[in-house]
Amino acid sequence: MEDGTSLKTGFLLRYEPNKRWKLRWFVLLEEQLVCTHKLHHSMVVDIVPLQGASVVCPITDPQLNSPGTFKITTPVGDELFYQAAGKQDRDGWAHAVGAVIRSLSGSKQDSEQPIPFTAFRATANVSEILGAMQDPDAGVSLGSHVRNGAVHKNCFTGSAVVDWLVRWSIIRKREDGSAMIQTLLKLGHVQEVDINDGALGASKKFSDGDKLYRFSSLNLGAKRNSYYDSTDSDSSSSEDEEDDTQENKLKKGKVLKASYLSKKKSIRKDWRIVRVTLRENPPSLEYSRVLHDHSKKGKLIEVEDVNTEEAKNDCLVCSQDTAETTRLRRRIVLRDTGGKCYIFKTKDEQEKLEWLPLLQSLSRKAATSQ
Repeated sequence: MEDGTSLKTGFLLRYEPNKRWKLRWFVLLEEQLVCTHKLHHSMVVDIVPLQGASVVCPITDPQLNSPGTFKITTPVGDELFYQAAGKQDRDGWAHAVGAVIRSLSGSKQDSEQPIPFTAFRATANVSEILGAMQDPDAGVSLGSHVRNGAVHKNCFTGSAVVDWLVRWSIIRKREDGSAMIQTLLKLGHVQEVDINDGALGASKKFSDGDKLYRFSSLNLGAKRNSYYDSTDSDSSSSEDEEDDTQENKLKKGKVLKASYLSKKKSIRKDWRIVRVTLRENPPSLEYSRVLHDHSKKGKLIEVEDVNTEEAKNDCLVCSQDTAETTRLRRRIVLRDTGGKCYIFKTKDEQEKLEWLPLLQSLSRKAATSQ
């Protein structure tokens, strides 16, 4: 399950059929998203085929929406909701799932190249076109359409998207608009929704008519931090930075990283999964129970009062857990001035390398400022 073919792994909250959120372990493969009970657990809870699916992030449902939530829409219109530990983790999952969907529905054409278009006023980057089409205020109008008893949300007709291109003077003729959307179909960014059995992926021919289409990856947020193309290296802009600044003013410290990590309950007790959020100004680490409601506060660790280090074999707390000695390299130890240890375990070495430098840099900054 978690061999070299896995593209992304991690914990996510999954909205269960009984309308409860449950923490599960997920493995993203080249054609599907696999859900198991827990890490290193062979029992599969669910398998979501991604051929013809679409990912929407963030979502607009007021009852389900919260920081970290995204959804996958199946070919038949079913909606599956997931929640990551934070916005950054959510965007990472949406980006990865969207890339898989595009690879399944699109051709091998290089999506990094500008779209050549003789009747277009200039060549355009794929992310720029998709960003304009998905603009929450001025983009293509999305709606729910009922076909053969199935409801397909966030869709648009072929004629509607061409009308939009003409209205904004992006193209001069309707045939030119069809050619542009045809290119997006080949790249896997847009897919046809078949009224018989959902989405069949990229169509061979775009139709300027009543056929339904949808985006493989739909970003409903105000920020255009692309889920569209993994080749986009300049997705951030000065406007995005200003949005970040305004948003962070509303919080007590900018969120640097958020993840689901394992935390040691005590010397003799087992591990439990917690939501961990690292903030700066002031530097703090908050950990809490894994709940859908992010507003409930957890326990706070003042980073300036702890030393951050990798777990070692001679660590008093860790050495008593002999069954886990082979996994010490995935552990991070925060030790306060009184000698108390907070031990966290990452899913793999890569995640530890993401967390450890951040924690150590904040500890050093705090020590320097004192």
